[in-house]
Amino acid sequence: MDIRSPLALVGTAIVATVFAATPGTGAAATGARQSGSVTWTATAPGAATGSAFHVEFTNPENPGQKPHTVNRIVVHYPAGTVFDSNAAPQCHASDAQLQVQGDSACPADSKVGSGLAVSDTGSSGPFPPRYTESTISQFNGDHELIGVGTNKDIPAIKTVTHTKFNGTTASTDFPTFPGKGPPDNYTPLKSLKVDFPRRVQNGHATVRTPPTCPKSGYWTITTDFTYVDGVTQTLESHSPCHAKSLPKPHRHKRHRNHRHNRDWHRVD
Repeated sequence: MDIRSPLALVGTAIVATVFAATPGTGAAATGARQSGSVTWTATAPGAATGSAFHVEFTNPENPGQKPHTVNRIVVHYPAGTVFDSNAAPQCHASDAQLQVQGDSACPADSKVGSGLAVSDTGSSGPFPPRYTESTISQFNGDHELIGVGTNKDIPAIKTVTHTKFNGTTASTDFPTFPGKGPPDNYTPLKSLKVDFPRRVQNGHATVRTPPTCPKSGYWTITTDFTYVDGVTQTLESHSPCHAKSLPKPHRHKRHRNHRHNRDWHRVD
C-alpha cells in the first residue's frame, strides 16, 4: 500500500486525529510526528465504502527540519470491517515487472486507489530539490494492496510495496533510502493524500463498513507508526456513522364505535 524511492517516499495508510505516543527502546518522543484524518465515504453500517486519507508528517523537536522516517505502519480497523480482494480484478505482476513497467504492468481495472506523496530530501541545494512529488497507484491483489510509486522528477524511478491484510489489520513495511539529516539520514514522507473510491462489482464490495454503528456515532480506526529510531506512535481516527433506520411499525387505525341513536315512535 505504501511506496518509496530515493527521491520520494510514497505511502498509503490510515491515520487519525487523536494522538498518543509510545517511545521505543533508546528513544523518546516529544510530540506528535504525524497528523491528519481518514474517513470512510459511507456512514451507513454494512455499506460498500471508499476512503479518503490525508496526512502530514513533521519533526516536533524542530519543525523546520525534515520529518522522522517511518518504516512500518499497522492499521487496525474496527471489528466487523469486511475486505474482499475478490470484488475487483487482481494484479499478479512481479515486483520486477512493476519497477520497469509501472502502472501498465497491472490490468487497468485492478486499480483501486490513487494519490500524491511529497517527500523531504533534506537538501539545501537546487538538486535534488528539498521536496519532491510522486504519484501513487494502488492495485488490488490477493489479500493485499500493491502500491506503485512514480517519481515526478525522475519518472524512471518506480518503487513497489505490498500492504498485507490479516482479518481487519493491514500492515506495511517500508524500505529506507539515503537522505540528508537531521533528524536521520533517510528520506521521509512530508505529506500524503490517497483516495480509494467505493468499488462494487457483481454485488461484491472491496470494503464494507461494520454491521453496526457505535453509540458514539463514529467508528474508530487505530494506526501504529513505527519510526527508524524505534519510536512508535498511535493515532486514532473517527469515521462518522449512523445507526440503520428501523422501519416504522405499521399503526392500525382504531375505529371508534359510534352509537346510533334510534328514534322511538310511540304508538298510541
